[in-house]
Amino acid sequence: MELAGKHAIVTGAGSGIGRACALRLAGAGAAVAALDLRADAAADTVAAIERDGGRALALQADVTRRAEVEAAVARVQEAWGGVDVLLNNAGGSLTSRFVDLEEDEWDRVVGVNLKGAYLCSRPVARLMIEQRSGHIVNVSSNYGVTGSAPRVHYSAAKAGIIGFTKALALELGPYGITVNAVAPGPTATERVRGKYSAEEWAERARGIPLGRTGEPEDIADAVLFLASDRARYITGQTLHVNGGLVMP
Repeated sequence: MELAGKHAIVTGAGSGIGRACALRLAGAGAAVAALDLRADAAADTVAAIERDGGRALALQADVTRRAEVEAAVARVQEAWGGVDVLLNNAGGSLTSRFVDLEEDEWDRVVGVNLKGAYLCSRPVARLMIEQRSGHIVNVSSNYGVTGSAPRVHYSAAKAGIIGFTKALALELGPYGITVNAVAPGPTATERVRGKYSAEEWAERARGIPLGRTGEPEDIADAVLFLASDRARYITGQTLHVNGGLVMP
């Protein structure tokens, strides 16, 4: 139970990678605050954690809205007294050719992926500075390194996550706080997998050296490592979890 006695917040915890990470952190002993835009999705993740004997708290918040985020973090502090792990996972992508990309679409994608990480990290960082310890893990993407057409907004936001991770690691390191990122490749979440036919998804796997696409649990294992004291001397890094598809 590597995280026994620790308290974690996972954003976007209602489905996909976020849900898998919430379950993995809880399985390692952490009490997990599952935050999601959808209250029912957060509650479902909490129910799954509690069925396995874990402790969890369901939070509904839009990570692009400061007041909602700060209220959620305050609720965790009130319930558990602090935060030891923050996983900034909430995100999403839309497909749009750049010449057709509208400003509101840009704002929405950059907002949930990059601004959300900023808004969630700020109140948590203040708590971690007081306790002089903590682990922040941000979810980027292989597209943050390679770019992706037609996903200029998503690529820019995920590249921004990598820069955000490095800068925040420099600022928070003196307080004993690590800040790292994971960059998944093609991962078979329900949302992503549903966009492809079986043939199209198999074709994606053929381009990956390990011969398969990722599962949410593959990402969760990497997050657990970075959220634990096994990664105590690692900060400012981006761990690419993509089966060898991208080797920066």
